Amino acid sequence: MSGEAELLMEQLLEVVKRSQEYNQYKNLLESVKKQQDLYHRIGEFRRRSIVLQLSDNVNMIDENNNLQKEFADLQNNGLASEFMAAEHQYCQLIRRLQKRFLEEVDLDIDFLEG
Repeated sequence: MSGEAELLMEQLLEVVKRSQEYNQYKNLLESVKKQQDLYHRIGEFRRRSIVLQLSDNVNMIDENNNLQKEFADLQNNGLASEFMAAEHQYCQLIRRLQKRFLEEVDLDIDFLEG
């Protein structure tokens, strides 16, 4: 990577690290990690949610509803709910950055459309 591109990447990373989304996520993650049982429960939910999202399951809606019911306690837990909302916001920020890069630079990804 050229020196200029490397410098700009470092600056972008610093901006992201100063963002509200990132800092809220990091602060809540620290709080969640202090409650190991909650941290592991959230981790299990996240892991199973990702597996479900990546699967070709024809009953996706039913499976997702079942997962939501099984982990309803997390939605009723203020810290867990706040953490997952903050994580979602931080991921949205990263997705917007990724989308802009893919839109603004010429990288042929048409082959991904099958």
